[in-house]
Amino acid sequence: MIMYRSLLFLLLIISGVVQAQKFDLFEIENNELIWRYTYDHQGSKDSLRSEVVSMIKSKIFTRNVERTEIGNSGVGYYGEIQHYKVDCKRYGRKYQNTPLIYWSGEWSGKFAVEVRDNSYRVTIYGLYFENQRQTQSSPHQNKTPRKGFYVNEVWDEGYPKFKENVADDMILMSMSLRDAFDISKYVTPIKGW
Repeated sequence: MIMYRSLLFLLLIISGVVQAQKFDLFEIENNELIWRYTYDHQGSKDSLRSEVVSMIKSKIFTRNVERTEIGNSGVGYYGEIQHYKVDCKRYGRKYQNTPLIYWSGEWSGKFAVEVRDNSYRVTIYGLYFENQRQTQSSPHQNKTPRKGFYVNEVWDEGYPKFKENVADDMILMSMSLRDAFDISKYVTPIKGW
């Protein structure tokens, strides 16, 4: 009976650790921070694929997009993110309560898009940020420029969960990424003539 309770307790602890390494749309896999979201969008794989390709190739921050086969699930695309910026004002954030890496940071990383009938899934990993010093009128509002991998900003390796003080900022980043890759919010820059 004691052995059974010990085993049950151990399983609860392990499952808690695994679940604790997920927050919003972010998760840790093999010490890598991954953001993943599946978008529902009506259409066959082929029609959805053409919309996805049009969207990701026209984004100013996506580079080196390549088509590839992903397992037996079908077509996918890999590429790089460069010079991505979070629009903090769009999400109601102010300079005073937003870390500089979001306010004026430029982000880079890698992405993969998998396309299936009626949905597509975007996976982003290897996020890296860099920002420059921004001076405001008050010396108390100066913020230090920084750069580094996002995983180090939000998670201490070996700990079972993300840092508590960055939860609101991770939600900001997650909303920004979700909107950036959403076909329903995409407006093509090319107009018929």
